[in-house]
Amino acid sequence: MISLASGLPLLQIDDRRIAGYSPEWLEQSIQKAAAQAGHEKWWFASDIVKSLFLYLRERFEATVITVNELFGKLRATLEILGFQDIAARLVDQTPPLRVSLTELAQKASVGAYELDFFKALAQVLGDASKEEGSEVHAEGLRDAVRMLCGTSRWTRRCEVLRQEIVNFVQSRLSEQGISKVHLA
Repeated sequence: MISLASGLPLLQIDDRRIAGYSPEWLEQSIQKAAAQAGHEKWWFASDIVKSLFLYLRERFEATVITVNELFGKLRATLEILGFQDIAARLVDQTPPLRVSLTELAQKASVGAYELDFFKALAQVLGDASKEEGSEVHAEGLRDAVRMLCGTSRWTRRCEVLRQEIVNFVQSRLSEQGISKVHLA
């Protein structure tokens, strides 16, 4: 068996994509299902995820788990503990897509920085739209803007480009039906 750094199996999203995942993402999924079942501020979610992660590290033999398998195990745990109402409302979903705007800016070729940056960003956002209910976390906006503007200080040009990127991301994702976008 291959030993992964986190000790957790990787998450297979579709035929081509494999991703890591965090306990916070699963806790939020449980909290949302609990709220829908009438259990506001349900504190037990983190303990359930810790138990699931312990099982995945210690007893799960495969190095890859599908989204459906992961949520099936989470649902089974909830049912065993007597929380059938929450288990019934738990929705299989993919983890948020994390996009490093700084990396995209670094990869943009000299002379066509912004054009290459926006092309690469469009490609990444297009991939995100393939998953129903996807959420996108775009990180490093300020550093990416300064890199694309070729300045270490924040200027009026930086502010204009920052707003162009925000508008571009919001319009692309709303066209593709993704409503949850976090830009930082």
